[in-house]
Amino acid sequence: MKFNMKSLLGAVALSAATLIVPAGAAFAQNAPVKSIDELIARVGRDSREANAEAQRRVQEFTQKKAQQQRLLNTAKSQLRAFRAQESANNAKLDANKALVLKLDEDLRVAQGSFGELFGAARQAAGEIKAVVDVSFISGQYPGRGEALGEVANSSKLPEVSELENIYRTILQEAQAQGEVITYSGSLADVNDGAPVDITRVGSFTSWLAKDARFLKIDEGELGMLGRQPSGRLRGLARNVSNGSPDKVTKGPVDPTRGVLLGLVVRTPTLMERYHAGGNIGYAVSVMAAIGIFIGVWRLFALFTTSMAVRAQMRKSKPGKGNPLGRIMAAYESAKDKDIETIELKLDDAILKESGKLEFGLSLIKVLAAVSPLMGLLGTVIGMIKTFQAITLFGAGDPQLMADGISFALVTTVLGLLSAIPLLLLHSFCSSASRSLQQVLEEQAAGMVAANAEARTSSKA
Repeated sequence: MKFNMKSLLGAVALSAATLIVPAGAAFAQNAPVKSIDELIARVGRDSREANAEAQRRVQEFTQKKAQQQRLLNTAKSQLRAFRAQESANNAKLDANKALVLKLDEDLRVAQGSFGELFGAARQAAGEIKAVVDVSFISGQYPGRGEALGEVANSSKLPEVSELENIYRTILQEAQAQGEVITYSGSLADVNDGAPVDITRVGSFTSWLAKDARFLKIDEGELGMLGRQPSGRLRGLARNVSNGSPDKVTKGPVDPTRGVLLGLVVRTPTLMERYHAGGNIGYAVSVMAAIGIFIGVWRLFALFTTSMAVRAQMRKSKPGKGNPLGRIMAAYESAKDKDIETIELKLDDAILKESGKLEFGLSLIKVLAAVSPLMGLLGTVIGMIKTFQAITLFGAGDPQLMADGISFALVTTVLGLLSAIPLLLLHSFCSSASRSLQQVLEEQAAGMVAANAEARTSSKA
């Protein structure tokens, strides 16, 4: 009996767990059971609640299924109605197309020879519009291209006023091409759209009269050129704006209506060319700056030393602030000794002064020799870049190779520009140094000769 009771409790507990799992966490919140009867009652209650919930869900699903079927039937009914309407619309569209074809034929027959005439007018309007859109005259007379475009793209017969506008625009363009005037206009990107004075040279070139900034024309609309040309062209433009109408003034004219000017402003500036040399160009520039600084400094020092030596040559008392004075001081300290000792003392003094006079010249010479070699290194690297571009992209587009070629040429130019002034400075400094050394040697030889002559006279 005891074994059967335990088996019954286990079976009831398993059944309760199976039934309670779908019911949620409500059973877990109840107080623990105290007897088998209470457990059986609770399991029965929870089972009934779970069955009721399941029935409610089944009923809800059945109701939704019926509603979904009603919606599907409604959608199918609307689809049939739309398809019927589509058929009616297609039939109407076919009828309208046939009517349009008939009307086009009637129009062609009614026009007769006028159709060809108006076709020529539309073609002329389109051609003139292409000219007007790139003419700076449209900046002074805006809206010309729009009227011509309406005629060119119209499918109806043009009005008399539209035909008259074609030849009036041609006459206006021809007359304005010979004008050099300054008028008041407005640009969206200048002075917040406020009126500004604009100088126009025919239909070719235009700029702001105040600061000679050049303009561009695009689809009949004036705008500021993104990058301005050099100061020389702007100076000529300013002369035209400020010139007198009765005098001939030299000024810029672009017969291509902006194409040449666009190429001019795309030309790299001096600084852009310099930066194209990259790190090698910077290294060459640093070496050139160091060499030029040392060369100018040594040239100035040799010049001042030469002036001091020439001043010392006019004095009998030696001074310590110049090489000749120090050599004279060495002679004074050894003039009572024999001639060989005096010569050795003077040679030693000249050697000391020669080292000071030639200070820095070797470095200038080395920099002058290394600079073109660095430029040659940049040339080789640039050609390597060029051949790499050819290998990857082929030789069809020269712009892909322009970067490497530009690098090669710029570094070569920088190397030569660095070597030339360095060689000149080294030559000047070496010449000045040798000249001073020759003066010192001549003065020392003169001192020795005078001493020997004085000793010969005293013996006689």
